[in-house]
Amino acid sequence: MTTSLSGATWLLADAPAARVEALLASGLSPVAARCLASRWKTGSADDLLTPRFEHLHDPALMHNMAPALARLEQANRDRQKVRIITDYDVDGTTSSLILQAGLTLAGGGTQIDYHIPNRFKEGYGFSVQAAEKAVADGIDLIVTADIGVRDHAAVTLAKNGGVDVLICDHHLPDGADVPADALVLCPPQRLCSYPNRSLAACGVSLKLAQGLLAKHPKRDAIVRSMLKLAAIGTVADLVPLTTLENRAIVALGLDMLNRGPHHPGLQALLTASALKLGEIRESDLGFRIGPRINAAGRLADAKMVVELMNCRDPERARAMAQEIDQLNTERKEIQRRLVDAAIAQAGDDPPDFVVVSGTEEAGWHRGVVGIVASRLKDEVYRPAAVVSIQGEQAVGSIRSIPGVHAVEALDSVQDILVRYGGHPAAAGFTVPTDKLEELGERLSTYVRETTPSDDLVRRYRYDADVDPRDLNESLEHDLSSLGPFGMGNPRPRLAVRGVQARYIDIRANGRLLKCRIGGTKVDAIWWDGAEHKARLEEGPVDLLGKLEIDTWNGRRRLQLVISDAS
Repeated sequence: MTTSLSGATWLLADAPAARVEALLASGLSPVAARCLASRWKTGSADDLLTPRFEHLHDPALMHNMAPALARLEQANRDRQKVRIITDYDVDGTTSSLILQAGLTLAGGGTQIDYHIPNRFKEGYGFSVQAAEKAVADGIDLIVTADIGVRDHAAVTLAKNGGVDVLICDHHLPDGADVPADALVLCPPQRLCSYPNRSLAACGVSLKLAQGLLAKHPKRDAIVRSMLKLAAIGTVADLVPLTTLENRAIVALGLDMLNRGPHHPGLQALLTASALKLGEIRESDLGFRIGPRINAAGRLADAKMVVELMNCRDPERARAMAQEIDQLNTERKEIQRRLVDAAIAQAGDDPPDFVVVSGTEEAGWHRGVVGIVASRLKDEVYRPAAVVSIQGEQAVGSIRSIPGVHAVEALDSVQDILVRYGGHPAAAGFTVPTDKLEELGERLSTYVRETTPSDDLVRRYRYDADVDPRDLNESLEHDLSSLGPFGMGNPRPRLAVRGVQARYIDIRANGRLLKCRIGGTKVDAIWWDGAEHKARLEEGPVDLLGKLEIDTWNGRRRLQLVISDAS
């Protein structure tokens, strides 16, 4: 255990020696074998290192899949009206596209339309308003994705109005019940024994499409194409990449994205994201494509994304992608200003659960509170809520640390909330504005009473200790074979011991420290590490970081991205 320059604790991941020895037989280097052993205590190296189509489970294993398929076949046979209603984030929009394609290709008898709630008019979830509209429009069947399991009132209203509801979701808290008036596909529900409980909603939608297309002569080719969208949604929604199926979805989807060719809409989005075929990585799904998709729903209307992806006119698609890219640029500027304001409001001695707020008129845009909460959480290392005040009600978003379950924290204050929902690490809520002070006090009390103080100390878990001379492209290649990387399977972090930093320089307006690792040709960069320049000049130091290939401006160079130093 090491205490670092940032005050964080470094913890070496446990890797059973027998497991490491067994994995060495697969040809991995000792460092890569140790990394793999620390993450997966069981499973063959072949399965873990080679995600493949066979790792996609049989959709029939999912509870309610048979009646769900029968209901959709009835809709197709009777030419019924089906409306797809999804969330406005990346997981929701990719789900909508997968479901639209699956229902259309399954026979085309249904009359399909879609609805994505506008976050500013309807808010999050399958709303009563959307249910009422479906009844008024004579819809026969609603298919939701990424919303629905907590929206009992809307489901019941639709059912009472003669509209059946089929839900594809994954947001079910432990012990909660799904709506009794709907057919529900949701791996975490009590009666479901599906092998992968960690599917994103786009993954559940993929399974439904896979089942619908079971007899289609081109089923596998169609499903492989759908994996492009499912990979984007899976990475962007931060579901764990610790199951073989999720790893296969992302790895195979990346392969398809890199192969091309693509329809004009997707190609225009890739171009707007400055991505080239053959060079797209899983990090690009989360940090380039995902933010652009989300920007439409955050600042305008998520339907823009669906329209873009369904567009077959290259010129029109290019214009639409540029509009979405501009929204993303605007989002980043709003975010930058709000992050500064949130950090200032949190202060130098933040409470155990940080709640900051401001009015939308003052720039606290409800569309970016989630991103700002993530940055604030990283800055103060406390669960953080950023709240946009909308008159008598306020809309907030939480990003939490590993020791605090965001939804369980909100459970403790549910008596003062209008609505809430989410994941262990991220959640959203609506609260009366006059309850904001009480909300902050009670959430901090919840953390003090349920969370050991050690959990409020920043911790960096790392995979292996290495000598600077071990840093080379062969090691980077070995470590990259452990991908795809994402939630639950981050790129391996190494402790590089005894580094003498050379050619230390400060760049990017004082934000970036750059140096050369002495005795090697490996560069190292440390964002926001400028304050530690003097310590690196003293040397030697231990560096904690991730080894990767930098391909900036067409140049290929090995670099260590520093997380911390001691």
